[in-house]
Amino acid sequence: MSRISWALLLLALASGCASEAAPEKITDFSKWLWRNYHSATDEQLANAVVQLNGTATAVTAEKPLKVLISRLSAADIAVVGTQGDASLAVGMLAVTELGCTLKQVDAIHTSPAQNTLHAKAYTTYKRTFVQSRDDYLARKISRLDWDTELTSDYASEKLRGSTRVIADLGKVLSPFGAAMVSRTFLKEPAAQVEGNGVKWPQDYQVEAYYERSPGRVIHLFAVWRQADFGFSTETSALQNIMLNGFVDWDKEVEAACKSGKF
Repeated sequence: MSRISWALLLLALASGCASEAAPEKITDFSKWLWRNYHSATDEQLANAVVQLNGTATAVTAEKPLKVLISRLSAADIAVVGTQGDASLAVGMLAVTELGCTLKQVDAIHTSPAQNTLHAKAYTTYKRTFVQSRDDYLARKISRLDWDTELTSDYASEKLRGSTRVIADLGKVLSPFGAAMVSRTFLKEPAAQVEGNGVKWPQDYQVEAYYERSPGRVIHLFAVWRQADFGFSTETSALQNIMLNGFVDWDKEVEAACKSGKF
């Protein structure tokens, strides 16, 4: 969830990153994925994956895509019932390529031990599943929901997360086979840790994964975040730090894939 190191944040801001240009804005379909996560059919989601691949052709492990995206609307956040001014949450998007299979990514993404996989991100972490993770991984059910309570060096968060498998609908509709989409959001504003002054009222995330070629997974991660760590998410400095953090997060996922544990 956090996808940024507090120590890295302070170091980068202190070293003058504020002069770095803001990422380029683009129009993408991340908001469609956010709005339609539950309601879209597998056919619609499979088509979205095909569209994603069309925009990700230049993405490689060495050249991820990191950009700003348009902000959510009040109607967009209403689909999950949260309160807040959606226009204040900055949209950021990273698209990466992982040296993993989709099966490995699925097991890692749904693992309750995220604090082990991303040891520097959390001080405490607890994920409580609504359905059976074993049933989900065995494909007896197509969606898995959970609640998360976590703390880090800079905030305490309560989140609702969910992931959904898009069935393989055949070569025409699903040229890359099965895929995954996921949605996560802050259920309430994050709480400060030891009065550190952090303000983090809104966070909305949506993800998509598909295996572009055997052992090569494309990952879209979009987040709309309103936060202030001494520097606001409105600043290009923090935007760039977070976008780089999203890429580093996926490097840890890739390391887990190569570990032989998944």
